[in-house]
Amino acid sequence: MSRITVQSLEKSYGGEPIFADVAFEVTPGMRLALTGPNGCGKSTLLKVLAGEIEPDGGQVTLTKGAQVGYVAQEMTGEILEQQLLAWVLSALPSWNEFWRQWEKAVADEDMARIEQLSHRQAEFERLYGYNPDHKARAILTGLGFAEETLLKRIGDLSGGWRERAKLARVLLQGADVLLLDEPTNHLDLEAVEWLEDYLLNFRGALAFVVHDRIFLNRVGTHVLFLGGSKPVLRKGSFDEFLEWDAENREQRQKELDKLSARIDHEYKYINKFRVKARKAAQAQSKLKRVEKLEQELSQIKEVQATHHRGRNLSFRLPEPKRGDKVAVSVVDLEFHYQGGEAVWPALNFQLFRGKKVAVVAPNGAGKSTLLKLITGALAPSGGHVKVGPGTDMGYFSQHQHEILNLDNSVIGEIRRLSSPGLTEEQVMSVLGLFLLGEPFFERKVKGLSGGEKSRLLLATLFLARANLLILDEPTNHLDIETREGLIRALQDYEGTLLFVAHDRYLLNEVAEEVWSLDENGLTQYVGGFEEFHARQKQEEACRNNQAACDPEESLEKRRMTKEEKRRQAEERNRLYRELKPLKKKYDKLEADLEKVLDEQAALEEKMNDPATYEKPEEALKLNAAYKEASEWADSLMERMAVLEEQMETITGGREDL
Repeated sequence: MSRITVQSLEKSYGGEPIFADVAFEVTPGMRLALTGPNGCGKSTLLKVLAGEIEPDGGQVTLTKGAQVGYVAQEMTGEILEQQLLAWVLSALPSWNEFWRQWEKAVADEDMARIEQLSHRQAEFERLYGYNPDHKARAILTGLGFAEETLLKRIGDLSGGWRERAKLARVLLQGADVLLLDEPTNHLDLEAVEWLEDYLLNFRGALAFVVHDRIFLNRVGTHVLFLGGSKPVLRKGSFDEFLEWDAENREQRQKELDKLSARIDHEYKYINKFRVKARKAAQAQSKLKRVEKLEQELSQIKEVQATHHRGRNLSFRLPEPKRGDKVAVSVVDLEFHYQGGEAVWPALNFQLFRGKKVAVVAPNGAGKSTLLKLITGALAPSGGHVKVGPGTDMGYFSQHQHEILNLDNSVIGEIRRLSSPGLTEEQVMSVLGLFLLGEPFFERKVKGLSGGEKSRLLLATLFLARANLLILDEPTNHLDIETREGLIRALQDYEGTLLFVAHDRYLLNEVAEEVWSLDENGLTQYVGGFEEFHARQKQEEACRNNQAACDPEESLEKRRMTKEEKRRQAEERNRLYRELKPLKKKYDKLEADLEKVLDEQAALEEKMNDPATYEKPEEALKLNAAYKEASEWADSLMERMAVLEEQMETITGGREDL
């Protein structure tokens, strides 16, 4: 059985220790999650395990003959010219060569060789199945590749799809030990779930790094935490590790408090008796004991500080001004590719003040395109986007680095891009939240990595006091602790939020609504990501198993063609266009009614004043005005009731589609 054993491993860069005294063993069926803050050496440790780099000390031992799967290679020009499916299959040993050896052994009547080849054949079939081509296609499809993509040149794929191809090749190899560094990067939600299921069925030894908390909990059987005073290995899920860690920290705090109290007591004795001759020796002895206790106290404090650095990241977004009731209104919005093909049918929707909405879709379905159209970064091919006049928009994307002044310091740049009037504490707090603390303050922006620049942009956005935040993959380049600080900030945010993310924990914790985007248009799910995900799973079960859902409903779904779905989307858009003028009339009547009711209240105040009736003519005028206002208010409410009924009919028709 293949396993990987690590003993006393250590690694430094530039004299700075990355990790030390790392020891563990990964056995078949064990799935080890490497966790810890950014910079603690998780990816470096994987490279050492894979043999990509040498450790400074210690050793890594792999079972003899074990095959290691690790996504490492850069794609050369030769690889870029190959077909995707052919390149992935090239990771497998050649069956042609096997059968050539078999035929020779049979011709030579070499029974020993035939028996040896029989064992090899059984091993091949166990690892790769009877049909390697079928297995390769299944893996590629699971990772999101469409059937028509499988015969494309790798050079025609984008960077993200090339990364998926490299992962597919490693999974197909049938390695005994898998080492995966951020395998969920570039994957959409469906592909992430497929990969989870694949790894849950993997029988070999697995060590991996991810920042997706749900993935960690589903896949990991053990946790190795780096970045503290020493590595910590625990059996169980990541959530179970956090629970144990919190209890352990609480216990250490009790020890620390108890030790501090004991030291205080000893010092009181020393100060009281050190000047008295009979007690001086005893006081001196206690002083030595106190010095040892203080060393012990210092060690506990150091463990607390290093083991939990960044663990309690917390930041509250500055309170934004109150925005418009409708933050964004989209009417007949279209966008066409250069060839003229529409990304989706015309979209119509409104984003209301205070809503927190996640846009989800498969990769390539136009999520980021939609956000760019709303922000004005792209011009629509048809229709328009209206942003409320009282809406201050903040936009974050992974591809905004061009707005940064590369010659500024980090702290100078965040001050330039943020709202005026912010305190030094607020600026430094948010920089710390995004892992750009004091060592980065005076560093030039041009010296930052791509991930650090993205975090700087996100930090400046969070200090801009925007009442509408539009975020495209905000958790990329953030470790788990920083992600959770960001999630808490977004939960407390009082403005409007529209975001795209593949981080399911972020989607679960923040999204109040989910808008699903595909080639048929936009479908809105009220109730958050869990409800959306449950409905998606139910629909998938209906597609795969008629007994899993209502037979008539299942039959109807199977009969629906893509064209019928498109017609439904067009009908929803038509009903929306009918609804829009009615809503406009209703809002106008509602505003008029508020004015009339205010007028009534003012008249009532005057009518309740006894002095009013000292002038009978004035009193009669007030009564007449009050009656007229009451009749006008009744008329407005009747008209509003009619409009409400009409709008409910249209809304019901849209929900039925």
